[in-house]
Order: sequence, then structure tokens, then C-alpha cells
Amino acid sequence: QPLYNIEPASPQGSNPAVNSAGAKIARVLENRELLTAPDRSTRHIEVALPEGATYRAGDHLAVVPRNDAMLVAAIAKRLGHSADDVVRLRGAEGRRALLPLDEPVSVGKLLSDYVELQQVATRKQIQTMAEHTRCPVTRPKLESLCGETEEAAAAYRAEVLAKRKSVYDLLEEFPACELPLSAFLEMTPLLQPRYYSISSSPKIEPQRCTVTVGVVAAPARSGRGAYRGVCSNYLAARQPDEAIFAAVREAKAGFRLPEDTKVPLIMVGPGTGLAPFRGFLQERAALKKAGATLGPAMLFFGCRRPDQDFLYAEELKAYAADGIVELHTAFSRMDGQPKTYVQDLVRAQQDRVWQLIEAGAIVYICGDGGKMEPDVKRALVEIYCARKNASPEQGEAWINEMGATNRYVLDVWAGS
Repeated sequence: QPLYNIEPASPQGSNPAVNSAGAKIARVLENRELLTAPDRSTRHIEVALPEGATYRAGDHLAVVPRNDAMLVAAIAKRLGHSADDVVRLRGAEGRRALLPLDEPVSVGKLLSDYVELQQVATRKQIQTMAEHTRCPVTRPKLESLCGETEEAAAAYRAEVLAKRKSVYDLLEEFPACELPLSAFLEMTPLLQPRYYSISSSPKIEPQRCTVTVGVVAAPARSGRGAYRGVCSNYLAARQPDEAIFAAVREAKAGFRLPEDTKVPLIMVGPGTGLAPFRGFLQERAALKKAGATLGPAMLFFGCRRPDQDFLYAEELKAYAADGIVELHTAFSRMDGQPKTYVQDLVRAQQDRVWQLIEAGAIVYICGDGGKMEPDVKRALVEIYCARKNASPEQGEAWINEMGATNRYVLDVWAGS
């Protein structure tokens, strides 16, 4: 018998984060910067989809990231290990484990590929930290953040939630805490995929898609260093021909182009909220080329400065010139000009907006759901109330009905 017998193995191995997301190997084809702003970054990333994957305009690409190597090394050190240390996890009988058991794995792999490292610490996690703290000075401080009293809840909101402190931030803040790696892994959730609106149409290339990724990097609210978004920075660093784990996810109900190409469209997407609408416009252009009759469409796009972050500017202008869309742009940092946002443009174009709504338009909004979407919604309700001589309550009922019938459809995320 030969000494070694070679067997093929799945390249994704037993990574529970990848398996739970149903992700498969995809490949980066292109990764380029879209901005000229010196302190910000938005990447245009083209991906060859996993074998057999298909998508429609408006769908999402779910990407399973890896945690930053420097952060992984720092956390491993704080927990008394090197990232290169190889360990074997043993599970307690009768309990379900998410991480791989009974096989050698490096501490670095556990922390980089399997678990979330930057989520805000929960009160339950802080309680676990307190239980692993013998210091008579430190333990009461941790317990004051996770107790059952209203004072403890208020302290948690002010000191942890508002400052978005992670378990690692608290470990650095309270060096007397003796949390072991085993407890850290038990209380840390599995690494979750991040979702990006696909910014292309399969009518251009069905086995490829693009995503438009705003790279998150800013001073941390905790006051300790910089906060770097897990997946945006992971994707920004991928080189052409590198493999990633990804899966296509269908868009929410209604966030599709209508089957009838003549239905009017109103699209509102500032910043990277433009992404699905770039896919819509690619699709409309392909449909027009194939002989379809297109209904009118308006796109409201906003950014800071036209010379720095006007995403896909030449493409959008070309679509406008070709009659694919009516393009309306808002710039919030123009020298000598008042700040203008997409909701201001909606109000300025209210005659045309109302004309399309009366003709059965679908209103799509993508982007910040914390401020932008409510502001745009308020503008639409104001337009309705003015046209119908209606009360604010009637206006709210109208926009809710629009949502219930998939004529006011959202693809929004929480504000930063």
C-alpha cells in the first residue's frame, strides 16, 4: 500500500459561516475605485458567479467576509494566544456547537473565518466577562453595565451601545478581565454574510455581476482607533482572480422591474443606493435595443460633489441622452451652493413626479433607511396632500397603501 493516499476535498472545508450562508466559490474579475475623493472609497467590483447561480436585476449578492488580520492577531493576543496556535475544540455532551469540533484548527482561522468580532457587545456578553473577572475593582464596573436595574440599562446604552463598543473594546478597557478563548468563542455569534445590491443586469452578462461597495472606515465611536467595516474592507482588498464565497439572494417582493416595460418608474438612490438602479437602467437599455417600448423613468441621484463621487457619471448621462431615464442630480457639498439632497429634487420635480404616479408609476428607494428614506417619503406625502387637499393622516394612509400594493418599494439599510 502507498504511504499516502490523496483524496479531493472541498475548498470551503467545514467553514460553518460559509455553509450556513449557502455560499459557494465566486471569483473577483475586476476591482476599481470609483471616487476621486481623497478620504473616501467606493469600489466597483465585478464577480464571476458561482457555478449554476443566476440572478435578476435588483437581487443581492451575499458575501461571506473574513475579519481583518491585524484585528484577529490583536484579539488572539488579548485572549492569551498567537494567531498561529493550533487548537482542537471539544464539545459538551448534549449541546449543539456551531464551530467545527475534534479537528485541528488555528486560533487565527477561528477568529478570522468563523465568528463576528466587531458587533456591539450585548449585556449578556458583558455578564460573561464579569463572571471571568476576579479583580474586585473591575468586576463591579462590568456588572454596572449589565445589571437588571434601569441605571444599569441606561449605563449600557450610554457607555456601550452609543459608542458601539465590541467585546474586544471592553477587553482592552478592562485589562483585569480574564476571559478565556473558550468563553469568547461560546458567546460570539457566527460570522454572517453581508448583502450588496447587484449593480448590473444579467442581460449584459448572465454569469457575471457587479456590486458597488462603499468602503467603511472612520474613527471608532468607542474612541479607540479606527472602525473598519468587515466586508467592505475585505472586498476592497481582493485582487482580480481571487476567490470569495458568495451567493445570490432574491430581492424583496416588489423590488423588480415590472413585466410591462411601459409602466413608469421613479427611482431614488443617493450614493451607493444607486446600485440596483444601474442594473435597472442596463436592463432597460437592453430591452430598448431589442425593440421594447419603454415607459418614462426618473432617477434621483445624490452625492457630495460631481467631481468626486458622482458614481458612474458618464454611464448615467449616456442613458439620459438615449432616453432610457430622466436624470436628476443633487449635490450636498458644492462650493458656494446650498446643500441639496434627493428629497429636495423630488419636491422640485413634483409636477413630473405626480404625473408619473397618477399614471401608475412604481416608486423605488434604495439607500439609507435612517434619514434619507423617511425624508423622501415625507416629500411624497406632502405632494399627495397638496394635490388631493388631503390631511397628513390621509397622506400616510396613501403611502402605506402604495407600499402594500408594491408601488412604493424599499431596499434600505440602517444609517451609520
